[in-house]
Amino acid sequence: MTKQELAAKIWSTANTLRKNIKASEYKDYILGFMFYKYLSDKEEAYLATIGGESPEDIKNADKGLKEKFRDYLGYFISYDNLFSTWKKDGLTLGAKTVSEALEDFYRNLNDAYRSVFAGIFSALERGVSKLGESAGSRDKAVRDIVSLVDLIPPTSRDYDVLGYIYEYLIQQFSSEAKKDGAFYTPHELTDLMSRILAERMKGRTEVRVYDPTVGSAGLLLNIGRAVGKYVDRGQIRYYGQELITETANLAKMNLFMQGVPVQNICIRNANTLEEDWPYFDENTPYEPVFVDAVVSNPPYSARWSPEHHKTDERFRAYGLAPEGKADYAFLLHCLYHVKPDGVMAIVLPHGVLFRGDAESEIRKNLIQNHNIETIIGLPANLFFATGIPVIVMILSKNRAAGDVLFIDASRLYRKDKKQNVLRESDVRRIFDAVQARTDIPHFAHLAGYKEIAGNGYNLNIPRYVSAAPEPVPDDLYSVMTGDVSGTELGQFADFWHAFPRLSGELFQKTGNYYRFRTADIRETIAKDADVIRFRDEFARTTDTFRAFLTRTLLEGTPDARVLDTVTDHLFSVCSQVPLVDRYALYQALMDAWPVIDADLSRIRAEGRDTLTETGQKDGIIPPALVRSVCFADKEKEIGDLLSEADRAASDAAAVWDDMDEEAKAGLAKDGSGAFDAGKLRKAAKEGSFGTNAAAQVKRILSGLDREKTLRRKAKDAGADLEKQAEEKLKHLTDDEVKRLLARKWIDPVIDGINRAAEQTLADFADALSAIQKKYADPLDAINRDIERENAKLKDMMGRLTGPDDDLAAIRMLMEDL
Repeated sequence: MTKQELAAKIWSTANTLRKNIKASEYKDYILGFMFYKYLSDKEEAYLATIGGESPEDIKNADKGLKEKFRDYLGYFISYDNLFSTWKKDGLTLGAKTVSEALEDFYRNLNDAYRSVFAGIFSALERGVSKLGESAGSRDKAVRDIVSLVDLIPPTSRDYDVLGYIYEYLIQQFSSEAKKDGAFYTPHELTDLMSRILAERMKGRTEVRVYDPTVGSAGLLLNIGRAVGKYVDRGQIRYYGQELITETANLAKMNLFMQGVPVQNICIRNANTLEEDWPYFDENTPYEPVFVDAVVSNPPYSARWSPEHHKTDERFRAYGLAPEGKADYAFLLHCLYHVKPDGVMAIVLPHGVLFRGDAESEIRKNLIQNHNIETIIGLPANLFFATGIPVIVMILSKNRAAGDVLFIDASRLYRKDKKQNVLRESDVRRIFDAVQARTDIPHFAHLAGYKEIAGNGYNLNIPRYVSAAPEPVPDDLYSVMTGDVSGTELGQFADFWHAFPRLSGELFQKTGNYYRFRTADIRETIAKDADVIRFRDEFARTTDTFRAFLTRTLLEGTPDARVLDTVTDHLFSVCSQVPLVDRYALYQALMDAWPVIDADLSRIRAEGRDTLTETGQKDGIIPPALVRSVCFADKEKEIGDLLSEADRAASDAAAVWDDMDEEAKAGLAKDGSGAFDAGKLRKAAKEGSFGTNAAAQVKRILSGLDREKTLRRKAKDAGADLEKQAEEKLKHLTDDEVKRLLARKWIDPVIDGINRAAEQTLADFADALSAIQKKYADPLDAINRDIERENAKLKDMMGRLTGPDDDLAAIRMLMEDL
């Protein structure tokens, strides 16, 4: 089962179990069981490393063995309470079993782990009693959930799948439970914020990251992964605060499941604005926590109580956000906790950029203190819970410069059902613009302090930059004559520079205007010598990049940072290529990368022996890949057999369509116009047709028999080939392995890059065709046609005869014409 299939199965099963329980609650139960299974599996995995042969070795664990588990894992789960034991319990497993197991879990915690694990299963403990109206129904629901959660592969093999399923469930339940306040920050947005902040963490030996509205810790995890490229992951400490108890517990689970050491997890259940960290920590004297990076996606325009914070250090230098809009309260809270050399990123509604009154004063103070670095405007409909467009604001302390970079990324997205999704290339384009801090037409503008002050400290993005290109006005002479102005064609200057002869092949120049020479623009472009040269040069570039990918991916085992290496090389190579947007090429790489990344992660975890595992349809080198590469001729033979079978079926259907309707009577499937093979055979046997119809039925049945024979041959050949592929898989040479991986990993990348280049030419041709169509019916030609038709009409009317009054009326009409 693929990750996507597994996720869909879990979602489908969860829906059947949920009944009348709110989705936001049921999510907590499912994820609680998932976390318990994770802990249980982890204990069994550790048992194997210390010489245990089976979970039953835990059954009679003495005090010393229990302490060994508690010292290493932080907890101990008895044999009866292991998830694997629950699966064996059958009908004896019930709600009471789970409740007693959770109580026992807390009793067997290492004291050092209590700050993280205490109460972590509180939602599950309460929820067990809600899983049914009677003891029997609750017990059955528990067994169903255990069976459901058991679908998740063991973490020793596919830990990334567990993380994927965890994220998938949060996403699904958030989108389905909007009314319950469930909220999920899209992965692509967290990726963007994390990249920007992680870039600033380079060179540090340890890093503290903080999310004051931590939710399920997705933002914290992403920034941890990004920072982990530059800093030892064991030296990253995670701080978070969350208002909802169950969600705070989910954050702890998520961090622990992703391998964060428990001593690096500092998640607190409290109201961030009312209970600043650690103002109300009973065990710690007051000392504010300052961190290297803060990331937050707070609730938008929430209510709060500013009157309680008139002397609050977090807000004193800037002002208090209004009672009905706490957006700036969250922002100032984040900024307060940033170290002098730290940085923060926060998601906010657009209103914070231009709203007046108290917010205007806060905004002015932030600008005058040079705190705001970058403002990124994003597309609408990125979130499951709201369709409003949002911004990401990057801030820091102690900046010397007073400029602000404005980025309008509102048009960077792809549609995914009802949601808009940032593509990997969109994230990279924004990130690169943030790093460059320079003007980019219709995308980015670096505004100085004087410009911002001149706008009254209003930061509304359209005042500084707009993603909407300026429309090319229709030229009056072009409208009249159909000739295209040089100004309008000037928007394709890069193409005319790259293809210097193409303009003359497409247009006849008359003064400052151009008339199309050809009706087939696409063919003219394709045949141009400079375009042919461009395609040849691009092919050489992709060959060079293919060679690089081959060396980088197929020689040895690349480390986890290989994508950065590949991306840098791609951008270096494509900098020599005109016309093609490098981000389109990057997107082609990223479209293919998930498969490559998953395989490389598995190879790093399990060794290269996993490449040639047999019997694995979802293996790194599955039999289907071996068939298509190593047995291409036989695959073609099978394909030919199936194609021939399709033709036989099509021929039979064509004969049926030609049959007389009277002859067809009684031979069609009920309620269908298609023939019924059984009825045809019976009628043919009885011989109840005329000569012509009998011949047609015979041809239909002959076609059906031929189709059946061909499909049987194809099936038998396929089964035989499957065995050959399995056997071949056991004895692949190194060169064959590389050839197979090149087909699976590298070919899709190169194919995608080539498609991106061809799409550039296709878009160019489409744009010219649109111009040609726009001026296809010029006004002067239309006027000449009208005059010509009027002359014809006058001539016809002049030859008419009839009563004097009618002729007088006709003469008056002719004068009007």
